[in-house]
Amino acid sequence: MSIDLKELSVMCQSLSLLYVEDNADARKSTLSLLNNFFKDITIAVDGQDALDKFSNKKFDLILSDINMPNLNGIEMLEHIRKDDKNIPIIMLSAYSDSEYFMQAIKLNVDGYILKPLASNQLYEALHKVVQKITLLLINKNYQNHLEKEVKKRDKLIEQKLHYDTLTQLYSRYSFFKDIEKLNSPTIVLIDINKFRIINEVYGSDIGSEVLEKFALYLSSSVEDASCHIYRLSSDEFAILSTKNIINSKNYVILVEKLFHRLNNLKLEIDNNTIVIDVTIGLSSVQKNSYESAKIAMEFAKKNKKPYVMYSKEIDDRKESGLTLECRDTISLAIDESRVVPVYQPIVDKDSNIVKYETLMRLKEKDNTKLMSPYYFLDVAIKTRLYDSLSSIIIFKALHVASTTDNVFSINFTYSDIKNSSFIQKIENFLIEHIKVGKQLVFEITENESIESYEEVKSFILRFRKYGVKIAIDDFGTGFSNFEYILEVEPDYLKIDGSLVKDIDTNTRSFTLVEAIVQFSHKLGIKVIAEFVHSKVIFDMLKELDVDEYQGYYFSEPKIEI
Repeated sequence: MSIDLKELSVMCQSLSLLYVEDNADARKSTLSLLNNFFKDITIAVDGQDALDKFSNKKFDLILSDINMPNLNGIEMLEHIRKDDKNIPIIMLSAYSDSEYFMQAIKLNVDGYILKPLASNQLYEALHKVVQKITLLLINKNYQNHLEKEVKKRDKLIEQKLHYDTLTQLYSRYSFFKDIEKLNSPTIVLIDINKFRIINEVYGSDIGSEVLEKFALYLSSSVEDASCHIYRLSSDEFAILSTKNIINSKNYVILVEKLFHRLNNLKLEIDNNTIVIDVTIGLSSVQKNSYESAKIAMEFAKKNKKPYVMYSKEIDDRKESGLTLECRDTISLAIDESRVVPVYQPIVDKDSNIVKYETLMRLKEKDNTKLMSPYYFLDVAIKTRLYDSLSSIIIFKALHVASTTDNVFSINFTYSDIKNSSFIQKIENFLIEHIKVGKQLVFEITENESIESYEEVKSFILRFRKYGVKIAIDDFGTGFSNFEYILEVEPDYLKIDGSLVKDIDTNTRSFTLVEAIVQFSHKLGIKVIAEFVHSKVIFDMLKELDVDEYQGYYFSEPKIEI
């Protein structure tokens, strides 16, 4: 491993080192190397001396001999680990004794070097440890900065988010905030039927006036002071009581009255008489109350009922029906060869295409439309059809790669990785098509479903020997194992699209993306941003020095390259 000594020196300059060595000659020799990197070195001549100095000063790193008088390195380390379980420690020993080595491992040392000390061994150990320290420091700094920024922005955003600008009712944001405060909220959802047609016939200006007048009429129809009224989306409204204990029977009575007042409501606007019809869903359950009310409303619409109160029977019928229908759709698509890959370009800073990500779609029966995995992937996983879908897409992508010079990025889940027979088939393909490996990037989504990181690392090593590059997908939100990133040493990190899509309006997202780019580049990892949907976002990401870009601003996924 080649170490950039100038870079290592820069990384070490601000770190404090505790160096423990009883042998004066060894101490002098090692210090001649360490002084090239560290400005702050504290010397201890044995384990007890080191403990005394450790208790009086905070250090970033410890480099210690093992065999010393008074207190040896292992005993010293046992004391230190009681106070600080995380400080990086590199141990030195003149003996390749397996017992010492095992004791050091149990005490979580970060490096173990045999004497006589070779400079390149020291540099490699320091480089690994300092990378870890730098990464943790970056992580801590951007978290602290983020907390301050979020607090400032939250105060401003809170003021703007509580009310709907058109109707002056409480907003969707307020609705979900208020639900969190209640143990068993009772929710009434009201939907204006066929509002889209009103917009198309009369225009959006009159459509907006319809919503304003409807909101006023709805407000005057709800007399209970404990009830708040919200506009959730274009034509969806909600009523929620601020009380925790609600008599659902009373709410049913309220719903009946509301329906009779709101249905067939005639609004006079610009010499037009516009008739409003509504559908109402009611829910009074402890968990997922909004989703339950939504299910009740959809059930009412489908069955042409004016209003429906949620029950588990409605949910079960809906869920099982949708799952079976979707499963049949997937199975038929597999049988009829309607599972197809589409390709979305990934570009550089000059918008030149550098590779394509391979994505999965199902062709509908008439072959005119493509169905996104959003609509079928969960069902495919539940009904064990996912492996078949994944195999089809991956092998189609491999065959396309073997006939072109383009580079293709292919997604692998942990389910794919642990499917040994499937992985063997892929390796056999790369053996037969030896040049294809260098045209591939395998994207791995790192999340809590990974049961064995060793299995993932083994997969990576297995395919790297064919020239395949590795990308970690959806990085930056939720589950992010930084130690894993250091061990795997991916070629790319793909920033989670949820951070990229609102980077121009969300300080939190901007700060996270900035930090990810910085620490990735320090580790020699390239950064790809997906969900780039505008020039503004593209320009901001270029300013942050993102390496590659993907999104609808450049191109939607297409069947043909």
